[in-house]
Amino acid sequence: MNTDPSYWRRCSTCKADIGFGRKYFVCNVSTCNRKRTGLAFCSVECWDAHLPTVRHRDAWAVEKVAPRQGE
Repeated sequence: MNTDPSYWRRCSTCKADIGFGRKYFVCNVSTCNRKRTGLAFCSVECWDAHLPTVRHRDAWAVEKVAPRQGE
């Protein structure tokens, strides 16, 4: 059984793999960034798709980089 995944996390919308060291997006709203929620999106389009369900007043996507595999 392989316990070391080949990706860092999956996109919260489309479930595509977000690889180690790759660019991803998070929501700037604090309720989306809580440790328990931990939403991560592979593209701005996937981030935009979560907006109708959460009804933020003023939100934008923040670009981040996933950690490297050894981190």
